[in-house]
Amino acid sequence: AIMLLVLKERFDMMFWKKKKFWIILTTTVIVLFTAISLFAGNYLVDYALYVDENGRVGSMGDYDPYAKQDTQLQKEFDAWIGSVPVQEWETKSEDGLKLWAQFLPAEEDQHNYIIAVHGYTANHHGIEPAVKPFVEAGYHVLTPDQRGCGNSEGRYLSMGYFEKRDVIVWINEILAYDEQANIVLYGESMGAATVLMAAGEGLPKQVKAVVEDCGYTTAYAMFKDQLKERFSLPEFPFLPAAALIGNLRAGFNFYDADALEAIQHADLPILFIHGGADDYVPTYMGKELYESYRHEKELLIVEGAEHGTSSDVDTKLYYDTIFAFLDKYAKA
Repeated sequence: AIMLLVLKERFDMMFWKKKKFWIILTTTVIVLFTAISLFAGNYLVDYALYVDENGRVGSMGDYDPYAKQDTQLQKEFDAWIGSVPVQEWETKSEDGLKLWAQFLPAEEDQHNYIIAVHGYTANHHGIEPAVKPFVEAGYHVLTPDQRGCGNSEGRYLSMGYFEKRDVIVWINEILAYDEQANIVLYGESMGAATVLMAAGEGLPKQVKAVVEDCGYTTAYAMFKDQLKERFSLPEFPFLPAAALIGNLRAGFNFYDADALEAIQHADLPILFIHGGADDYVPTYMGKELYESYRHEKELLIVEGAEHGTSSDVDTKLYYDTIFAFLDKYAKA
């Protein structure tokens, strides 16, 4: 009996040591896994969203947002802009940031306006080549620098989540400038997603239509693709960790930057444009946005166009389609 008791005590001690070992090992693994995930999430926020004191985010690399595009539209814009009485507008965002925009007036005032919103890591220069045909067609064009870009304040990009509210601020600025204004929202890439998200916000009746070029469905889907392409990493646990860090640092959860969901609450006519060879914001996203929308809509897929190049690949088709759409739904 004494021998059995001793053996039992030894067995219990061995069992407890093994159990303690596995508890310590499991806890260590969980702590390391969490620490690595949060570290990586914080890095991703810095890389993709945080704007440093030089106005750059990590993902820009050597990209110069002020560089001229080597396109025919850029050459035409450069030759033309000197003849336009350019104005600078400033206002404040709902959260107190200085917002800046360039205003290009049409020769004749027909009370038609376009807010042209640039894409990710760019500024108003990135969308300038696209706006000359609008001004020549009689539209006043406002090209804002999105928050954290160019001359506008901000330390974080939010992939359209906060930017959509900035678009509404600019809408109200135009209405204060011209109470007879008819307004069209036009955007490229992140700017396209931004105007789509704005369309779901219950806009003033003076906003008549939306034209989006190569916008993404959700910021989450974009980050998921880029995480795999640039870093060869899976979405879990890194995207949930980045979402948590982003929410703590910037008050922004990119799960909420969702153009696909936003347009379910919109009722404006929307023209969806996408390059047929776009592999940055894949073409299927443009088709998915179009197919999910339940109100007046049109779709233009420009064959052979990569990301943001549809207006260069087939300029005539691009603007003929846009102006036919605007003549139908938006022009006074």
